[in-house]
Amino acid sequence: MMPASPALIASTLFLLLFPVAEIVAPVLMLAAARPRREPFARRAAIVFGVVAVVALVVSPLAYFTIMGSADPEGYNRIYSLASSVVILVSLVPIAMSLYETSVWQALFCAGAGYTIQNLASGTREFLKLLLSHYLGISAGFSMQTGINVENAPATAFITFFPVLLVYTIAYLAFIRPARRESLGNVEDHGMLVVLILVILVVISFDVLIKSLGNVTGFPALVALRGVHGVVSCFVLFVQFEILSKRSLELELVQNQRIASERERQYQLSRANFDAINVKCHDIRHQIHQAATGGKAVDPEFLASVEREVAVYDSQAKTGNEALDTILTEKGLLCEREGISLSVIADGSALGALSPSEVYSLFGNALDNAIEAVCALADPEQRSISLTVRCVGELATIHVENYLAGEARFSDGMPQTSKADVHRHGFGTRSMREIVERHGGTLTFGQRGRTFTVDAMIPAPLERKG
Repeated sequence: MMPASPALIASTLFLLLFPVAEIVAPVLMLAAARPRREPFARRAAIVFGVVAVVALVVSPLAYFTIMGSADPEGYNRIYSLASSVVILVSLVPIAMSLYETSVWQALFCAGAGYTIQNLASGTREFLKLLLSHYLGISAGFSMQTGINVENAPATAFITFFPVLLVYTIAYLAFIRPARRESLGNVEDHGMLVVLILVILVVISFDVLIKSLGNVTGFPALVALRGVHGVVSCFVLFVQFEILSKRSLELELVQNQRIASERERQYQLSRANFDAINVKCHDIRHQIHQAATGGKAVDPEFLASVEREVAVYDSQAKTGNEALDTILTEKGLLCEREGISLSVIADGSALGALSPSEVYSLFGNALDNAIEAVCALADPEQRSISLTVRCVGELATIHVENYLAGEARFSDGMPQTSKADVHRHGFGTRSMREIVERHGGTLTFGQRGRTFTVDAMIPAPLERKG
């Protein structure tokens, strides 16, 4: 028995591993919009190593089993469908192991990525039909036929051109816009329905066409491949339409929330203004009585005036104007609600964030904390602490408050206790999106009756020095 040549070994490895790489690539192109899980290089090496070993073992074993069966064509159809479903489902843990994705985000990446790959595969088969029918050129490769070395240029063209063409178009038309909208918006159970749609329509249709290859004429096969391409494009459009719809819903809810917050701030400012006018009127009355020889000014009244003036004059000064604004605003609200707000903050550590990001991040964090402690009857527990400091090359944020009952978490995110879940919970998602946009991490937790929020964000370059 002659030893296998290096060329034969290389061609066999390519034959087994290229289809796997072709499937995984678009999924990871989508998942890369999310932050990496560290250590990323080690995780990637383990994942790709496991995938390669499975491909090198399962594919030859399945091939020889099918070829040795009584009905190779029938078994091949069953294997194609089963393996496609298994591969599609396996893409979900692959995406989750390498990137910070939820189950629904991973389902989106798996479904959309697999559909993109199926479009590339369908395009390849379409080109093979045209080359074979009109030019008499047999090109391409498969487990059944191997690599066609007689028509190496055509085989290389058929192998790589559809992938480059379809993946480039998909990136420009779908993946890049999806990255701008962010996969963080995909928290929709509809992703599971879409995944089933991909299995039932895209995969099944492709398997059906392959099974009809030997009994269907050229015109019918061309028509079927065209329909398969249209169906795949439609399924892909549906998937990204879900993402776009969720983004629009999120934007609408955020706009409504901003409008509601502005109205609330107006009412708060008006109440503060009215309270100041009342105090001014009382002060004028007391001064008039004292000036005309009436009774002396009430010391308790003066003390109360001093306390309230101190509240309105207590503007936070942290070194960050946006943080000063939100802390002053929430400080007044806490004073009115009988909440103790303790702040130790170095605002200069937040130089990497824009004013709007600072306002949104801390506004959401403090609003959630205020809402939580307002539900507590014990005055000793109506307190909130906030710490912002620079530690090494990181800006750290810590918010802590008491909480009634147990918080519920899903994928590390606290779940709203309100009945209308579709209109709430966007604040925490917005916080995570802001932090991860700058390469940071945001975690929520609970220790006993204490709820915590911790964020770490790379500090500005000037602070790193």
